[in-house]
Amino acid sequence: MVDESELAYLRRCVELATEALEAGDEPFGSVLVGADGTVLAEDHNRVAGGDRTRHPEFEPARWSAARLTPEERAAATVHTSGEHCPMCAAAHAWVGL
Repeated sequence: MVDESELAYLRRCVELATEALEAGDEPFGSVLVGADGTVLAEDHNRVAGGDRTRHPEFEPARWSAARLTPEERAAATVHTSGEHCPMCAAAHAWVGL
């Protein structure tokens, strides 16, 4: 069951997906949340510029690898507006999200 705090993160993902769509991109958004519930990073799809790796699920992996300890990454949660593609799922596994 999804609790209210998780719904707030998922709603933010949908807002980010809407921003992407309004910018002419594919409608996807993601939010990285720390163990204490703090939003650490967020992004929306940016593949329209030509870089097909600019998925919003990939950005939290890059961000967390540069800024969080392995323990912090393991305790964090990525919320997203859609199912991860294999590239993003692999990136999360490689950095330990």
